[in-house]
This record gives sequence, structure tokens and C-alpha cells, in this order.
Amino acid sequence: MSRRSAAAAGPGPVGAGEAAARSGARRVVISSFDSAGNPHYNGGGAVIVDMIADRLAGHFEVTVVTAGRRGGTVVRDGVRYRQLPIGWAGPRAGQLMFHALLPFAARRIPHDLWIENFTPPFSTSFLPLFSRGRVMGLAQNFCGKEMLRRYRLPFFLVERFGLRFYSDVVVLNPADHALVSRYSPSATVRVIPNGIQKRRLDERALGRGEYVLFLGRVDIWEKGLDLLLAAYERSGLATPMLVAGTGTRREERRLAALVAATRGDVRWLGYVTGEDKRELLERSAFVLVPSRHETFSLAALESMSCGKPVVHFDLPTLRWMDGDVRVPPFDVGALAREMRHLAGDEAARRELGRTAHATAQRYGRDETADRYFTVVQELLSAPGADTAMEGSPPCQQTC
Repeated sequence: MSRRSAAAAGPGPVGAGEAAARSGARRVVISSFDSAGNPHYNGGGAVIVDMIADRLAGHFEVTVVTAGRRGGTVVRDGVRYRQLPIGWAGPRAGQLMFHALLPFAARRIPHDLWIENFTPPFSTSFLPLFSRGRVMGLAQNFCGKEMLRRYRLPFFLVERFGLRFYSDVVVLNPADHALVSRYSPSATVRVIPNGIQKRRLDERALGRGEYVLFLGRVDIWEKGLDLLLAAYERSGLATPMLVAGTGTRREERRLAALVAATRGDVRWLGYVTGEDKRELLERSAFVLVPSRHETFSLAALESMSCGKPVVHFDLPTLRWMDGDVRVPPFDVGALAREMRHLAGDEAARRELGRTAHATAQRYGRDETADRYFTVVQELLSAPGADTAMEGSPPCQQTC
């Protein structure tokens, strides 16, 4: 989602957020480490947070608390953005600092409802213990077990313990619904899948394609890029493979080394967005999602909306798809065989692509945004929702 450049809060035309504030509207804060333009991530989660903020603006006073190189406040399209000055610390240390600062922000920023977009490495910042308003967890990613495999530290224990303090949580898929219900039996858990702008299907393009494609964040272990490149080499495909995405400098260096060592026509394109991304998807034969860990995969949904089959490991969190090809988890040989088979069968790609597009039509951006709006209305009208932070001191620049 692209946004026009922001103007610093100050004199000028009154936007939707300012009008809502002056009319005494209820106050909603969304916290998210990632954001549009984040040099380390800029992932699908940031797109969803912007979508929620856009839908709420005009009806509520909306503030997004995120990470930035400098502290301060800007207003974009009626939404107030407060940046915590931690961007200098990089992605990993920055996330830990974000966790450390959020409780202070929750005490100081007036709000009736705080939507906490869970952040690695242990998801929760325990905000219900610090907020005087209501808190809803937004679980776009449960990363505790992934971090255990990666760093050999039991972050998942903190994650599970923290979930007990949340009475309301939104997840993206039924598998995560079961996880939250297990560790927080008293919580109300709602499933709201991600959504995107719907696209018309070009029947003439069904089944066609010049290359196979990976689209997503460059994270070798989580996104399974090492498995993908090994499978591509084993497949012996003459069809080129394009990799589109960016990540941290360390992950990009690792990807460059892997690409250089892979036999075959592999091209890393870097960051692609807007019309370039649309064209990249439309010209692909199929899209690969070789993730070891995934919560929903917005990239898969974008691919399906263009009528492209998605080949992926059979993770419980990805079983919402149809028109897809599922491979036993982390089986490089099976992935290579499916890549080879699908690359040589245009008729199969055509039928899978038609089904994939029909499935994507059920995940519209407007419908998803409306579901979040309805949940916010319900929470703010629930008993006890009036115990907001009246008289709380305004947040300073560092918040």
C-alpha cells in the first residue's frame, strides 16, 4: 500500500483523524514494529496495519505506534504515527527495544483500545498489564517456536505465558485459533484472514508464464529459501527462477551467496512493488512459498488473485488455500518433482490458476477491513470499555 508523504502535525487542513479527535471520538492505538518503508522488513503485516488504520480513521482517533530512526509524530491520511526512536538499533535489537518501550507508551498514550500487533522474538509485550484501556492482541505471527529453532532460546515459553493475559485476540487462521485457545482458554479468539484488492481474471493468461517466482521477505531460514534453491537445482528446470524481496543486510548477503552457488538460471531482483509487482506476478507460471514458518502468506494471496497456482509445504497455517499444490513439509525432493511437473503442464496450471483466483475473491481487502471495524466497535461498546485513560499525561516525543 503506497501512501503520500506525511506532513508533520501542525497548522493546516483538518484531516479525518483530527476531526475525529475534536469531535470527542474514541481513541484507538495500534502498535506495530514493522511499517511501510521499514528498511529491514516492510512486510505484509505492515500493509494490514495500514489497512486497519485507514478503515478506522474518521470514526475514531487513530494512532499507530511504530519504530523509526527518530522519535516524533507525523500525520498521514488522518492517522497519527508516533515513532519510537529505535531504528538505529537494527532489526533484532530494535525489536527487543520495542518490547521494552511499549509498556511505557501504553501508560502514557491516552487510548480506549490498544491493538497490539505481536512482535518477535516472543510475540507479546504483556500490554494488558500496563494499559488502562482495553487491549486486543493481533497475532499476525507466532514466532516463539521458530526462535527456539533459530537461537536455541525458549522464547515460546514467554509467548505462551503472555497469552494468558489477553482477553481478546485476532488470529489469521484456524490453526492459530487453536493455539491461542489452548494457552488462554478464557480469551475470545477471532479469525480474520488477510485481504487484498480483488482483481479481474484474464482468462487468456491462465496457465501461461515465463518463469517461476518467489515473492516475499528475504529470510533464509523462515522463508525456506535454502530449501527452494536446493529444490530448483535438483529439478533441472530450464525455466528461470526469479526471487523478489529484501531483508536485512546479513540475510541478503546469505541469499547472494546461495544464488551464486546454485546451478541454473536464478535471478534475484530485490524489492518490487506497485505495477512492477503486478506485472511480475502476471508473467509468472506459478509462485513458490517454501516457508518453514508462515502465518498466512499475503504473497500467496496476491499470487492467487492473479490466477497463479501456489506451490508450498503443507503447513497447517496454509491450508486455507485452494488451487494450490501441497508438498510434504521440507521435502526438497518432493518440491523439486512438483516444480518440474507443474512447469511442464500448462493445462494443470490453467485449472489450478482458475481455482486459485476464485478462492482469492473470498479474501477482499474491504471485507477484511470491515471485519476489523466491527470488532473494534464491539470492544469499545462492551461493558467496562469506558474505563479509558482520562487524565493521562500526553506522550512526549520519545513515545
